[in-house]
Amino acid sequence: MRVFVMFVWVMLFGATGYTLFHITFQVEMMEGELSRLNQEIIKEQEAVHVLKAEWSYLNRPARVETLSKEWLPMLGRISPAQVMRVEDLPMRQDKDQDDDQPSIGANDLTAGAEALPASLKSSEGEMSQ
Repeated sequence: MRVFVMFVWVMLFGATGYTLFHITFQVEMMEGELSRLNQEIIKEQEAVHVLKAEWSYLNRPARVETLSKEWLPMLGRISPAQVMRVEDLPMRQDKDQDDDQPSIGANDLTAGAEALPASLKSSEGEMSQ
């Protein structure tokens, strides 16, 4: 009986040692993964910082103004005639009322012209002529 109890204690100590070794190995593996992930996070934060700096550099008002003059020469300053009041906008209709009316398509330039600002109305007339 005494031999059996000693055998059980030795087996328990062995199982405990193995379990501690296994848990220690897993903890070290997870610490390595945590370190790797932290390094990746730092790299991504640095990349985001660089992208934000580039975005700020590219969106300088002077540069945007120069590009707009170069690539959008037809655009000028906004005149008061181009601005509409909110009250002048047509009211949105319910879905039930829209069933019998055709929707405004992307290629239909005349539909919804009453809601366009004055500048777009004049340019729309020039496009259709």
